[in-house]
Amino acid sequence: MDKPQGKDSFSLLYRTGFRINYALLQVMGPAALSPETDPRVRAKKEFERRRALHREWKAHQRSA
Repeated sequence: MDKPQGKDSFSLLYRTGFRINYALLQVMGPAALSPETDPRVRAKKEFERRRALHREWKAHQRSA
């Protein structure tokens, strides 16, 4: 398994940007949206997806 790259990367820069973006959306984001249209929920889902890919890659590296 190759290390996730590009749109699947879980780099320190992505994680830092996510935290800043999530915090800003918490303070200055839209008031109340449905879960399907809420940008915080979408960002959190994307973060979880990338983290799962990263953990899967790490587990593969340890087993190889």
